[in-house]
Amino acid sequence: MTEESAAASRRRKLTPERERELLRVTAELVAEVGYDRVTMAEVAQRAKCSTATLYRQWENKPRLVVSAWKAYESDRGIDLGRIDTGSLRGDLLAVARFLVSEDPSKDAFASVPPAIVQQSGLMELVREILLQPIRDDLARLLERAVKRGEIDADNPAVAVADQVLLGPWIAQGILYGTPATQELLENIVDAVLLPALVPRPVTV
Repeated sequence: MTEESAAASRRRKLTPERERELLRVTAELVAEVGYDRVTMAEVAQRAKCSTATLYRQWENKPRLVVSAWKAYESDRGIDLGRIDTGSLRGDLLAVARFLVSEDPSKDAFASVPPAIVQQSGLMELVREILLQPIRDDLARLLERAVKRGEIDADNPAVAVADQVLLGPWIAQGILYGTPATQELLENIVDAVLLPALVPRPVTV
């Protein structure tokens, strides 16, 4: 057995239900005290498990917290991969609403983006665990729009659409210390992204 397969085998010892419980506890602690003040020991104490269990499953605090963030987004009941309203604007607005809570004050992970600039390796984990699956789903959404004829396949804006939409979602917390809002991302969709993807014909 290779080292990687042995590590994977150790991680599988947690049942899915127990894993979700540990991620839920992590989310609760992040919401209560913020990313910087959460420790593996505190999560273990509240979840009634050993710190060894947490380290075996997630390796370190940043990976645990980002994994909890992803689970938190999934638990909000919206599956980004299933979004298909039949129109490009409807799909993009649904993505915007998927990304942020209706009430920013209830965003359990609002303290994570500001920590990115201080925590080495945190952004890499955010990209790997949280952002890449969203980028993949967004790419499929745009591909459908191309097939429907809403977007030209050679439109260069398609290649940067994920940056235009996801950038403000992360940058709001880093630049201003507050979570992005639905209003902000909906404005990005209507004022920036849609005009780039579906430019209006020039009239003379």
